[in-house]
Amino acid sequence: MLIDGSPVLTGSFTDPTMVLAAEELRALSLRRFGSAGTWQAHFEIDGKLPSFEVRAAGNTLTISGPTPVEILYGVYDFAEKFLGYFFFEPGRDILEGEGPVELPSGCLIPAREVPFTVRGFIQEYPFDDDSPQLADWMAKNKLNFLNVWMKYYDGLDHKGREAFRIRGIEIQSGHHNFDYWIPAKKYYKTHPEYFAEINGVRIKPEADENALLLGKQLCTTNPGVRAEIVKNMVAYIERNPELHSVALHPNDGFGWCECGECSKFYDKSKKGDLYSLSTHVYIANRIYHDMVRDVAAQLGKVRPDLTLYFGAYINYCRPSPGLKLTPNLTALFAPYWRCINHRIDEECPINSHYADDIRAWCECKAGGKVVIYEYYMGVNFYLSLPQIFHRTIFKECAFYRSIGVDGIATQFHPPHWSVYGINFVAMAKALRGEKEEEAVPWMMQRLFGADAAEGEAFYAHLRSICTSAGPCHVPYPYALFSRTELAPYAQAVKLAEALLAKSPRSRFRRELRIWAEYLYRYKALFDAYHAGCAGIPEVDQLLAWVHSHRDTRVFVHSRFDPYFEAWRTAIRQGKEYLHFNLDWEDDYIRQHRKLLNGK
Repeated sequence: MLIDGSPVLTGSFTDPTMVLAAEELRALSLRRFGSAGTWQAHFEIDGKLPSFEVRAAGNTLTISGPTPVEILYGVYDFAEKFLGYFFFEPGRDILEGEGPVELPSGCLIPAREVPFTVRGFIQEYPFDDDSPQLADWMAKNKLNFLNVWMKYYDGLDHKGREAFRIRGIEIQSGHHNFDYWIPAKKYYKTHPEYFAEINGVRIKPEADENALLLGKQLCTTNPGVRAEIVKNMVAYIERNPELHSVALHPNDGFGWCECGECSKFYDKSKKGDLYSLSTHVYIANRIYHDMVRDVAAQLGKVRPDLTLYFGAYINYCRPSPGLKLTPNLTALFAPYWRCINHRIDEECPINSHYADDIRAWCECKAGGKVVIYEYYMGVNFYLSLPQIFHRTIFKECAFYRSIGVDGIATQFHPPHWSVYGINFVAMAKALRGEKEEEAVPWMMQRLFGADAAEGEAFYAHLRSICTSAGPCHVPYPYALFSRTELAPYAQAVKLAEALLAKSPRSRFRRELRIWAEYLYRYKALFDAYHAGCAGIPEVDQLLAWVHSHRDTRVFVHSRFDPYFEAWRTAIRQGKEYLHFNLDWEDDYIRQHRKLLNGK
């Protein structure tokens, strides 16, 4: 079958996703060939198929699937496999090839079982003018889940919401939200008992003191709190009927209630663990999960169609005794500050504990789901440090599938796509069941063409820097730069320069070169600072250099300002600079000095 232009679509349909699929097939073909063609395309809903299937016969290309969204996925998969596209990053499709394409007759892309039902992103920034590009990219890579802060979803207009909905993307409006469901400005004056009691005093969370309300929670055992949350959840869904779920996540941090009733649910002498950064606080899973159970039950009586998401994180990362994930419950498990030198299922003083917790959550499933909340872009700051995961992801997905995990969603940010985009694409492909030995060489060829081997060598070198840091590595700056030498960073610059020299007009290679230089500069400054040879002027110079590259997708610039200001503050105060000047967090870095070096 010869295709030489945009197709003629046979049949008629009114479903907006099917209409979009038709428009996309025409547009992608027209861009590829530049004119109208003589071939036909046909879409067919087939509920017996597990996913899309693409077949060629005579003069007709048929894309079948169980749902309109799978038809849309079939269009994009066909475009990547046969029209020369690579949907690597939002708004910047890669297209290579020209002239007609000869398709063999028969099944071009067979239907396959989809191993994970939840595939997506965690968005920690407001929706903006580029959000339509994100929705487009997610559909092109078959992602179907976007977790966002509720305050950001509130600002998304109907058109923006539709852009995600017709692409099959479920927006899960949630994240840390105790303060959203029970805001102090509304409830504290009349119901101070709704808020946590600390040292005999009911605390008042002040929204302006910290965006995450670190260390200030609700009185989770208070029946009024639980009833009011359910009432507010139902009202929220009535205002946003397109949503199919709500979430109940504590404010970020600790600060659980110590009133008489809440105190029955924990033992202050039983502290958390080093791997979950909670040795300084007591385990809080029972106090949180009792609330989750009750709220889910109350919500299920009035809205049995809704799913309640909740977090498994820091000192509440393990399931409490007797907890069951019923059909309306989904646990989002966050392996926070995980080791990136080991897979999650490998023997490791950090990851082994996370793996045990994940297995325990999967054993709790009674119709509900377990979704991994990942950090394929680093931990708690978006600082563009090396995190080479495009092969590891496939192996971890095989482990997750074997124990019953339902999906993965990772934090991300478009401004650093040239750094972590390969992780995001690999995750998308692994979650749909593609194999590492096929997907990774294909990605490298599409990114680097004839220089694919050199491209893979560049990433392998960056990974070797991380593994040279010690047996384990958690990707924050101090852990990386305090345990590595400067020379490998200089070599990374040379490798990036060699790649760029072979294709000087490549924006992506140019940005890899900037990334490598940034790592070299950061490491050099780190060494000079710890040798007593650098201070605030040198910190400012590196920050200025970072900000001089605002036209790239290498840096999330807004994250650098507060991080580097913390560095300046430490210098002014004459204190050791480790991370972000939070005493409890810095203490874990001191403990990591031994742990990460295998001592």
